[in-house]
Amino acid sequence: LAAGLPAERPNLVLGTNVQVVWEKFCRYFEVEPRWIPVTPGCYVTTPAGVSTYVDENSIGVVGILGTTLTGEYEPIEAIHDELVRWKEAKGWEVPLHVDAASGGFIAPFLEPHLRWDFRLPLVQSINVSGHKYGFVYPGVGWVLWRSQDAVPEELIFRVNYLGGEMPTFGLNFSRSARRSSANTTTSCGLAAP
Repeated sequence: LAAGLPAERPNLVLGTNVQVVWEKFCRYFEVEPRWIPVTPGCYVTTPAGVSTYVDENSIGVVGILGTTLTGEYEPIEAIHDELVRWKEAKGWEVPLHVDAASGGFIAPFLEPHLRWDFRLPLVQSINVSGHKYGFVYPGVGWVLWRSQDAVPEELIFRVNYLGGEMPTFGLNFSRSARRSSANTTTSCGLAAP
């Protein structure tokens, strides 16, 4: 959109192994899902699959760090490098989102040299879940952006709540803090010697 390309039908490139939230996103926001099929023996998205489905109307590619079906890490760095090749060849900068709901709290400790995060320039956002592996009750998750500039100002609501202005970006405004408290307690407990 920023490049002045047609926006009649933006698309999102993602594997058929993604969590259902991505299908909901595409349906709710009228984004065409470009489904990369997984095949027997290869249950992850590949750079070749991305190359087949990405085009000038692609608003992003989703890579998974810890698929729901098998727990496998998709080759995020190789997918990134394929998007870099597209950028150099076509001039299209297609951002990469890493769905690290399952692997985001595992990979940094088990494979610290694995490049899947903001060390890769086209990774623009990453989500993680605090409720995987019984860490806390379901419903705790975060999304991180490379830069605050990636979040359009019109998506941030500013409300005067209890006497002060508070920016809010979430779909839900008022929620219990018990999940966040449990997550903090668990994290601190696991970090203790």
